[in-house]
Amino acid sequence: MKNTIYLISALIFTLNSLQIKASAESSKAEVSMLGVFHFHNPGLDVVQTSQIDVSKPQSQAYLEALTSKIGKQFIPTQVLLECERNEQGKIDKQYASYLRGDFELPINESYQIGFRVAKKANAKFVTCFDERKVQWQAEGLMNVIAKDAELKKRMQAMIKVLTDATNNMHNTMTLREIMRENNKTSYSRQNKALYLLTNDVGGGSGFEGADAAASWWHRNFRMYANIQKVAQPGERVLVIAGHGHIAILNDLLDDDMTRKSININLYL
Repeated sequence: MKNTIYLISALIFTLNSLQIKASAESSKAEVSMLGVFHFHNPGLDVVQTSQIDVSKPQSQAYLEALTSKIGKQFIPTQVLLECERNEQGKIDKQYASYLRGDFELPINESYQIGFRVAKKANAKFVTCFDERKVQWQAEGLMNVIAKDAELKKRMQAMIKVLTDATNNMHNTMTLREIMRENNKTSYSRQNKALYLLTNDVGGGSGFEGADAAASWWHRNFRMYANIQKVAQPGERVLVIAGHGHIAILNDLLDDDMTRKSININLYL
């Protein structure tokens, strides 16, 4: 009799534990990260490339289909854009105008994807989450490279490989294919690996390479803090940012035990 009571008690405890765990899992914020190239590229990046024109009919048709899929299937309650938080007032006014049908979307991923998804998901607002007070601090690294002919040659070769690969992608692929490529795990790994190529510069002395890499991760840790602030229990959050950011932000999300990662490739 005692054994039976013990077994029943143990079973009840186990069931309660599973229910608590299931409840905790179901209340976690769901976060999906979308990595993009900058649709309107001002030419500020180290790697200078030509790129696909997303205003063309084929690309616009894909963006309509993509944003409908995300907006109506993932149904984000929060849409985060790569804009500075001090721009929030301007973005609020633009989004309100867009909902009224009074705003023509500029060629920028925040508008072309973010505004469209938010409207289709019936979101009342979109949110800026970028952090630009901390930037990639590469001046020390570049000074060392400029004085070292071998290092300079290595850097130029690396930039050429990246430029050629990106140009080839944008000249031969559709927007859909590019978006899929940009959100592959292998693409993210290549992106992060670039920082390791110069991480050893100044190793054992000035650590210019490591410090430059750390400054980039620093910015992304701050951006992730902004995501965490929004991604509270019960929320479904879509984060739209350059694929260089998403490569790191996805790593942080994967290790975040209080939030659930939703693979964006389900919708691409």
